[in-house]
Amino acid sequence: MADSRMRVWFALFVLAVFCLGGAAGMFIGARLERPDRPWRSGVGYDPGPGRGQRGVPGGGPPPEVLLERLTRDLGLDSSQREQIGAVLEASRERVGQFQREVRAQFDTEQRTLREEIRKVLTPDQQERFDRSLERGRRGRGRGPGR
Repeated sequence: MADSRMRVWFALFVLAVFCLGGAAGMFIGARLERPDRPWRSGVGYDPGPGRGQRGVPGGGPPPEVLLERLTRDLGLDSSQREQIGAVLEASRERVGQFQREVRAQFDTEQRTLREEIRKVLTPDQQERFDRSLERGRRGRGRGPGR
């Protein structure tokens, strides 16, 4: 009898610790979410067409949000705001071009790698390899052209 009571108390203790840990995690997470960073949670922020949840590939605030923050934090005048806006836009274009170039190089390297692997395989293995690649593409949401 005492053994089963001890097990029940132990189970209740483990359940209480689990619940307290979950509640603490939710509380801390809510405290870390800052309302002046809407791109962090995606709530109330629309990154626009062709952009990820955070607005730009690789993270960080989108230029418009960054410009607003700099204006507020540094007290930019209209001339400074305009100049910094131009700098941010030019940077966005350069980074976008860089990302397109790197993506093209990556895609080329992937094709070369697949071709080199296929050279080593038997015809039966090549078919299975191709099917495996196709399943992987579908699983990642990519079409056959990728």
